[in-house]
Amino acid sequence: MDPRPLLGRRTFLTGTLATGALAACGTGGSTSNPSQSVQGLKMPTLQVFAGVKPDLPGNDQGLLDAFSNYPSPPVKAFTSAPGDGGPVSAFVLTGSPVPPALPQNPFWQELNKRMNVDLKLTIVPNADMPTKFATLVAGDDLPDFIVPALFTPNGMPAGIANLPAWLKSKCQDLTPYLSGDAVKEYPFLANLPTASWKDCRYNGGIYGLPTPRGIGGTLMFRRDDIIKQLGLNPDPKSFAELRELAKQVSDTKASRWAFSQAPLDFVRQMLGLPWRWAEKDGKLTSGYEMEQAKQALSDCAQMFKDGVIHPDSTANNAPVKKWFNSGQAVFNADRYTAWPQYYADNVAGPTFDIGGLRPPKYDGGGFAATWQAAPTNNFTALKKASDDRIRYLLKIANWLSAPFGTEEWLFRRFGVEGTHYTMKSGGPAQTQAGITQTVLGIRYIVDAPDVIFIPGNADATRKSYEYQKSIIPTAVHDSQTGIFSDTWSRKQGQLGQLINDAQGDILSGRKPVSVWDDVMKQWRENGGDKVRGELEEAISKGEG
Repeated sequence: MDPRPLLGRRTFLTGTLATGALAACGTGGSTSNPSQSVQGLKMPTLQVFAGVKPDLPGNDQGLLDAFSNYPSPPVKAFTSAPGDGGPVSAFVLTGSPVPPALPQNPFWQELNKRMNVDLKLTIVPNADMPTKFATLVAGDDLPDFIVPALFTPNGMPAGIANLPAWLKSKCQDLTPYLSGDAVKEYPFLANLPTASWKDCRYNGGIYGLPTPRGIGGTLMFRRDDIIKQLGLNPDPKSFAELRELAKQVSDTKASRWAFSQAPLDFVRQMLGLPWRWAEKDGKLTSGYEMEQAKQALSDCAQMFKDGVIHPDSTANNAPVKKWFNSGQAVFNADRYTAWPQYYADNVAGPTFDIGGLRPPKYDGGGFAATWQAAPTNNFTALKKASDDRIRYLLKIANWLSAPFGTEEWLFRRFGVEGTHYTMKSGGPAQTQAGITQTVLGIRYIVDAPDVIFIPGNADATRKSYEYQKSIIPTAVHDSQTGIFSDTWSRKQGQLGQLINDAQGDILSGRKPVSVWDDVMKQWRENGGDKVRGELEEAISKGEG
């Protein structure tokens, strides 16, 4: 995530837009182009779990299945524990406060009991992941499951040079265990979308387990209750109307601003810019190189002058979610998976109502296309081991990927009923013990396909589903998704900082938009052109 909230919720050209996953049940479960064979490598055979029926079905274009209530009774996916009582180790990340250690964590203890393992977790906050991962690699004492410090396979914040070589040297090639029908030995791994497996391809083989996420990605959340109360039109049809709406909802006397942060990516979408790269005849152009990029910067700088962006948005780690929930911000860009959390954190009472704002075309005339997110949040490698050990670890992973609608999913995500959650209106509501104890990061080892489910709120679930249904058909696939660039893996921090610093200077008014041309020149010379060349070469070979 971008450490400078002024610039939005993504770091320059990274893949952190995506979280939440493709459909688990019904007809959902893959994005477009669900080919089972990529460059001669047979991808795991997709075997969709049919144990529960969604209330609102997804589709094979990436629309997620939606559920109004958690299935009752839930499906029991396993009749016995997958483990043998021995230790299993994992290096995982978390975006939440680090939970209590095993002796003080009843959920962790119950997890070990249900899996029949001694689960030894190294839980690392996102911000510390690059340093901790670099230390782990340098020490060469690897755990069974290794969640690399990356949010897509396009590069690593830790800056490991030549990730494919490192994987080949230290990690298990899982192709014999998972390619084609072999994956059916692990039916819930076979349920993972094909698109997410593609992000685990290295060295001509399968070198990891995916944590799948949906292509709905980031959206502009909107406080529909506030806009309704003010009697305003929630759907502007051009940039001019968006700017006017922002002025109308902003009221400094009421401590209310339109945007929690500069809506730079939203305006870029309105202008038709790509997320990262636009491809034509095998040649790539960065969205930041296009003339419209300067227009987006100019417009958002003007919005700061208009006073419609929260004045504290330039602070590191600005509490944008709290501003949105409290009504200090009417619009906030966030991943679609935040939809349930906003309702869980609701402080506005029963009238609280949120929606998604589709980007209109800049000059009007319909809706602009949104950006498809990467179908994989991260992947997990397994350290090299004996055949028996690898098969055993895949059994553990199979349990960890039991899908929505099962007892196992409900426990993994929410814990024990009565202790970690209570059922309210057909959905689990976490207790404080649930909030603090269950965030072990195990969902980043491997995860079930995502669904749309706002616990206890069928209307909000439908609203989230309808938003995704409206954007998925026209969402634009990014040319870099699923392609590895060694230069990008090592230089994305440097290149991103160059871009982010320049954007911050322009948006704050410290520098004019005219400096952007020189910034692009520096970006190309410092590695941007080399990244482009590596990606174009990969595309010419049919990767992606």
